[in-house]
Parts: sequence; structure tokens; C-alpha cells
Amino acid sequence: MNLEPYGVEKQPSPQGIPLHDLLNKDTLLPIIKQYANHLDTSSLAIAGSLFIKRYAVLVAASNLDYYGLQKERVDWWSTARLDVMSFTLQIEENPTSLFEDCWKTRIFAGHLTPMINVITKECKISSKILWENIAVRLHATLRKNEKSFALNELNENFNGLTCSETNWLGIEQNPFQTFLQRKEKWSEVPVRKTCCRYYQVNKKEEIPYCGNCPLR
Repeated sequence: MNLEPYGVEKQPSPQGIPLHDLLNKDTLLPIIKQYANHLDTSSLAIAGSLFIKRYAVLVAASNLDYYGLQKERVDWWSTARLDVMSFTLQIEENPTSLFEDCWKTRIFAGHLTPMINVITKECKISSKILWENIAVRLHATLRKNEKSFALNELNENFNGLTCSETNWLGIEQNPFQTFLQRKEKWSEVPVRKTCCRYYQVNKKEEIPYCGNCPLR
């Protein structure tokens, strides 16, 4: 199991914040404000958007790769912790428990959907932006695995993420039907429908738009 490309690191004794604690606004908001300082912005909306865009790599992308594409079942997620300083997930070195339920339900209905609800309300930002931030990370995961998995396996996961059934999301409509786009080839990157607001951060003198930004 190698999830380091997604920022998921094995540690003898994982340190950081248990992921379920991040669904509490009193825990999550200080982290987003810290991220705002890192970005040199006073806008919680910008920080909230870019936080979930980065967090989606740690959570959504890593789970899609491990549980969706590789179809592995070792449960490294339950004891994962967020190291706020390095912004990585720390997991046990040798987890042995197996996870037999639907990984999408655990990650989305049980974690990302309630987190998006908190960020939307507290940071005053559209949930559409947040959902598309996650969608682009999912697409990137499928795209970078184009040569590692058969086309039908990529399509199977894409179809599962864009289906009309939404119990695994915990909401009535599936935002990925709108925001998880696919062109004729997986190597092609679709233009976003919303802007993640990365261009508004003040970290550098000139911040370019993302390559797939609709404002370019």
C-alpha cells in the first residue's frame, strides 16, 4: 500500500487530529483560518475553497485509488489523522482490519458531505465550488491511472461516481453528474464550470489562473 503520492503517510504512532473531529466547526474553522494565513488571504471563502481542494487529494483521491481502482480492503482510514502542520494524513504502519462496506458511503455521506455543509455555512461559499473542487481531484486520479487500469475499470468507477443513486452521498442530487466531466480521452482535462478562486490569493505578486479555470 503506497498512498504517499496523495499525502497519506505511514507512521509508527500517527499524530494529529482524528478525522471525525473535523466535522465539528469549532475544530475545522481554526484549521481553515490557519490555511488562510498560509495563503496570505483574509477571505474565509477563498481559504475554505482551497482547503477542500487540497483535502480532497488526501481523502477523496486516495480512497478512489485504493478502494475504487485497486479494490483493496485494508482499513487504513479509520485511524487516520490530519497533521495540520504538514497537511498530510498520518496512518498506522501496518493496519490489519478489513473494511467490507461501501467506501463511498464512508467517505462522502459520512465525511465530505457534512464537511462541505460546515464550510458552505461558515465560510460563505457556494457548495457548487466545493463539490467541483472534489470532482477535479477524482478526475485527476482516474486520468493519471489511465495506463495502469483497463478502460472498463476506469469507466466503472466514473459511472459509480456519477450515478443518479445518492444514498452514498447523503444528499438528494449527485453534484458529480454536473461537475465530474469526461471527454473522449481520459488524458484531456475538462474546463471547470466554477472557479476555485485560487487566482485571488496573495501569496505571490502574480497568481495565474488554474489550467482548467473557466475565467481564463
